[in-house]
Amino acid sequence: MATQYTSDAKSVYRLNRPEYRRQAFADLSCRRLTPQLLQGVGMESIVETLYRRLRQDIIECELTPGRAFSETEFGRLYNASRTPIREVCRRLENDGLIRIIPFRGYRIAPLSVAEFHDLEELQLIFEPEAAALAAERASDEEIAEMKKLATYEYRVGDRSSYREFIQTNYQLHTLIAQSTRNLRLHDVVSNAHVRLMRFFYLGLPFDSYGPALVTEHIRLVDAIASRNASDARHYAGEHIRQAMQRSASMLMNAIRFGEAVFGANQSLGGTIPNAAAGVRRS
Repeated sequence: MATQYTSDAKSVYRLNRPEYRRQAFADLSCRRLTPQLLQGVGMESIVETLYRRLRQDIIECELTPGRAFSETEFGRLYNASRTPIREVCRRLENDGLIRIIPFRGYRIAPLSVAEFHDLEELQLIFEPEAAALAAERASDEEIAEMKKLATYEYRVGDRSSYREFIQTNYQLHTLIAQSTRNLRLHDVVSNAHVRLMRFFYLGLPFDSYGPALVTEHIRLVDAIASRNASDARHYAGEHIRQAMQRSASMLMNAIRFGEAVFGANQSLGGTIPNAAAGVRRS
């Protein structure tokens, strides 16, 4: 005899099945996180879903760098109650994407020239060693995926292509770090790239460097595929130093001296303007 379910029991039963759980998560983007939903799906899942949404909006600069929010404002914007908002903001503070202002609320982390240089130096310290370890430890499947990611070239002036390259570049560099089997190293590389991505989503362009970037990526991945740790280390370092030189020429027009914060009104298709037009001193 078939089991009979009450309405509430049937909902819980369905949420324990993967296909219904996925749909429940998708529905969260347009529904308030009520106690009933928290009970059915679980607080941990609610927080993870909200974390991913808020993190993506910060990375893609949908939330303006430097802007302040109260818990109430975040709640209205994301249809969420205070408990998940607080947990998510604590995690994002650890990621360096949000600043908690005691008794006042939250501020989206601003973007500064000093931070950009710090993150590039961090890459230069960690990523060559990650590439060397990847040459020794990456699986054949991971190398095949690296080769696929390395060949993507954005089209100059194509906004969607540019945004896809930002994501592909992140996936490639974090996959190399992931293949080292060193979780802490992966976390460092991933966080550095997440924070760098914000600059490029906001307005710092690669201009016509697409072919050079693809060449550097392919050379690096070929060294990893050849299981040559020394070459992988060398090409990873060379790639980052070339990126630093490219960004230096763009940043020179953004700041002449001191600390600066990028304005939020720069389009992805433009260039970083001079100090008077596009940045303000902190």
